[in-house]
Amino acid sequence: MKLRPFFFLFAIYLSCSYAAAQNLTVRDIMAEPSIAGMRAEGEKLSPDGSKVIYLWNPEGKLPRDLYMVSTKGGPSSVVLRVSDLPVPSRTPEKENKLDYGLVIRDDFVRERENQLGNFEWSPDSKRLVFSYAGDMYLLTPGGKPARLTQTQVPETALRFLDNDRVLYSQNGNLFVWSLTSNLITQISRESNPQAFISVTTATPNKVGSLLAYVVSDSSKFKPLVVPNYLDEFVQASSIRRGWSEQKILVVPTDGSRDTPFEIKLPKPEGVSNFRRLVWAADNRSLIADRVDKDTKRRQLFYIRNVGAKDEQIILVTEETDEKWQAPLSSIVEPNPNDTLQLFFGSEKAGYNHIYLAKLEAETRPIGSVSDPSARVADGGDTLKKDARITQLTNGNWQVEWAKWSTSASGPNAVVYSSTSESGAFERKFSRLSIDASGKAVTERFDPMSGMKDGPQYEATTMIFTNSRWNSPGELFAIPNVFCVDCSGMVYATKLTSTTPKSWAERNWNSPKFESIRSRDGKYIPAKIYVPAKFSNKKKYPMVIFVHGAGYLQNVIDGWNNYYREFMFNQLLTQKGYVVVDIDYRGSAGYGRDWRTDVYHFLGGKDMDDHIDAIDYMVKNYSVNPTKVGVYGGSYGGFMAEMLAMRAPDKVAAAAALRPVADWKNYYASSPGYTAQRLGFPDKNPEAYKRSSPITYADKLERPLLILHGMSDDNVHAQDSIQLIEKLIRLGKTQYFETMLYPSENHAFVRPQSWTDEYERILAFFEKHLK
Repeated sequence: MKLRPFFFLFAIYLSCSYAAAQNLTVRDIMAEPSIAGMRAEGEKLSPDGSKVIYLWNPEGKLPRDLYMVSTKGGPSSVVLRVSDLPVPSRTPEKENKLDYGLVIRDDFVRERENQLGNFEWSPDSKRLVFSYAGDMYLLTPGGKPARLTQTQVPETALRFLDNDRVLYSQNGNLFVWSLTSNLITQISRESNPQAFISVTTATPNKVGSLLAYVVSDSSKFKPLVVPNYLDEFVQASSIRRGWSEQKILVVPTDGSRDTPFEIKLPKPEGVSNFRRLVWAADNRSLIADRVDKDTKRRQLFYIRNVGAKDEQIILVTEETDEKWQAPLSSIVEPNPNDTLQLFFGSEKAGYNHIYLAKLEAETRPIGSVSDPSARVADGGDTLKKDARITQLTNGNWQVEWAKWSTSASGPNAVVYSSTSESGAFERKFSRLSIDASGKAVTERFDPMSGMKDGPQYEATTMIFTNSRWNSPGELFAIPNVFCVDCSGMVYATKLTSTTPKSWAERNWNSPKFESIRSRDGKYIPAKIYVPAKFSNKKKYPMVIFVHGAGYLQNVIDGWNNYYREFMFNQLLTQKGYVVVDIDYRGSAGYGRDWRTDVYHFLGGKDMDDHIDAIDYMVKNYSVNPTKVGVYGGSYGGFMAEMLAMRAPDKVAAAAALRPVADWKNYYASSPGYTAQRLGFPDKNPEAYKRSSPITYADKLERPLLILHGMSDDNVHAQDSIQLIEKLIRLGKTQYFETMLYPSENHAFVRPQSWTDEYERILAFFEKHLK
């Protein structure tokens, strides 16, 4: 894969273009409310496309209230405040005369209890259901909230089946509440928490008459203990992780059938899971996306006329990747106006693209395809076994989101998509007009630069979040995607202004976006920050930031969850450091080969990319080769440890936040993620051994700072504790420091914890790199 050797987001890089941001401190960066403000969350576009709801607090504090805004623009209005709802009752806390110690339920905890959430529109866009403090509420915009339930067991996963009925989950099973009659109908009965049987993926058809869901047997899961040391006595809760056995059931939502239909798909091979269920336009046929063969095979099934005597299962497509299936290939969308047509995502051409699948009847259908009673004419009540598949998009870029237009069908079908066609560092919207032969003409209609996230499409309206590298995300709407001017562009309307004026007035060191040639001839996307008044006549210390998740893209002209690290990197440049951030091998956004180059060796080519980036920076950015540090969290913490232990000639100091130190531990925590990349521990022990930092503990000769949340249920503190013990036994005391955070999970939440962590990292770098 070859990227552009150099690409710039804004203008040709000039050293005089740098303007220092106001001097930052770690406490400024980690403060709550954030100096960057609070983002709108939970946005939902109404089915008629006329309005958007979202959760927000103008002071940047919790709890968030519910706001609404027209997709044509104008001011937002508060439609529901938390203070409008009854105060949840709690068991009175016993008086504790020995209250001089740690307060468990402090103000920080109280502010985060009983948040508004789970808002869903009715099909007519007139009402909302939502959950609060475990109970179900109904809201008519402009009216008062009506409490529907007051139960000890919470109601979750609320959604409308039609304008009168609400589907919800209670104690694991599914129920339907009639708002007119107040009658409750139990829909599923399979959930059994004691036997570790769960009901998930509840998927009603558009008219609300049938419901498909997945029943998972996780009785073979292994319990993982997460101790809590904060209370008077140590508590040890457990979570269960592993591989489940799954099946799909379908049932009418009117309660007319006690026994659901089970869809008898071909038996999977190896571990498997269902990624998506979606109904076709006839409201009788179901599409199921399944991955099996230990994450390597994807099968897309079309189940025509579910539960009927003429039920038929068609294998639409089957693809095998010798490494693992791409997450983006889970894009599956049926044509809302043609029951025998759908599109799906696939990386079989090297990048995720859209493919159109057309199923064909043995004889011509009669009646309307949207009529649930329509049947194939006498003499051929079946579909052909093979679907006709046409590739709609193509190129060295990927499609990340796509939806059918609901307003054009047949030979004039239209698909809207979000792609990286204009460059991997941003996303643009395109419109695909599909002719009768299945060929697509692509027209880009998006003039806005930056990253676009969370697109939603209803009626003729699209909403999304747009951001830039120094501008937090704001909501935008395109009220009529068919309305174009003479240039062919559709212009978006800004819906929110959540960023404080003080943030917009700050000056930042602009990052330089480059591609660094790797040792194997590929190009590594990089984002580079240098101090103000940078001079090639000086030698600078450097810090390399490693993003987490492995499969994530961070070299973007956009805002994301790493906004704290963005500000910390700015702080480092103020203190005279050069900073580089790369999308190493395995990162998202660059196609199948880049994604899978880490297969069977985490810390192989991805670590080579970091070393190649260090060498490039030493050669081109006046970096002192003896003063290079690295930091990162999760996968970034894993990479920091690998570099500290295996590349002591390149790295002088490393800070590892919540790191994976042993991948067999992470297999127990997240087997799907780990098996995709390393296979199974019992079958591929060598891949686990060479990929785990603890293997190289005896090689540590550079300062290593280990930081980990003790309540982490993703990368368990066990990883760092085991590494610490091994380092102690090896006599490596002089080379490592440790800090554990008793109240923090994988993603830290308390500003004091964030501050403590990054003040330690800063002091660590100042000590070892200056």
